[in-house]
Amino acid sequence: GTLYAIYLVNALARKLFSKAPPVWFSMVPVLGTLVSFGKNPVNFLVDGRHKYGDIFTANILGKKMTFMTPPRMHKDFFMRKDTELSPREVYKFVIPVFGRGIVYDAE
Repeated sequence: GTLYAIYLVNALARKLFSKAPPVWFSMVPVLGTLVSFGKNPVNFLVDGRHKYGDIFTANILGKKMTFMTPPRMHKDFFMRKDTELSPREVYKFVIPVFGRGIVYDAE
């Protein structure tokens, strides 16, 4: 009870006072949005963009993952130095979800 209340207050505070991307709220703190993401990742992204805008964050298995949905933003991510953003961490997650042989790149 108490931990769940702290979780809800924290989620509300982030939403009200943060300049970070909006967070896809889930009633299940640990699993987060895993079920909807696991069922259909593409629909998950479309729904997230519709509900929260071009950039949003979701909790998936306790990890905060931020999604940049418009392709025009992908170049900004992939052209960053690895010291700023680490695509390697992303690949560890997306390859098991979407499979090998898919190119994660921007020109």
